[in-house]
Amino acid sequence: AMLAIFGLTDIASGASADPAIGRALTGMSLAELQQDGPAAYRLFDFQSRVNGWSLVLIGVLLAAVIVGPYRRRESWAWLAAWTLPAWAAGVPLFYLVAGLAPDEAPPPPAISGPIVAIVAVVLLLLDRPVTSQPRG
Repeated sequence: AMLAIFGLTDIASGASADPAIGRALTGMSLAELQQDGPAAYRLFDFQSRVNGWSLVLIGVLLAAVIVGPYRRRESWAWLAAWTLPAWAAGVPLFYLVAGLAPDEAPPPPAISGPIVAIVAVVLLLLDRPVTSQPRG
């Protein structure tokens, strides 16, 4: 559900939902980015909104799995829940590949991604399905 809420914010606000992302990648404020290249800024804003829609869908799908099949202890749902830590761990990798602007702090998703991944892994391991032992 948290992902869906973040996604709705991104859809509504575009690039301004998290100005630290633009600054971390370019070293420029959103206003500077828009002034430097209005067309490029428009693409950045559009992509921020599209990513928001992806977050909404991921959040809704994961919530549907967790609320239904996962709570019924269906083993496939436990396996499907591993997409959350995989996704969250992948987020900071994109920033590493893209590279940050000199002297800029990592943007919030590069910090929260690993935290979400670690918490999700711990919770999934603590709640792993019990498998029956073969007899004899």
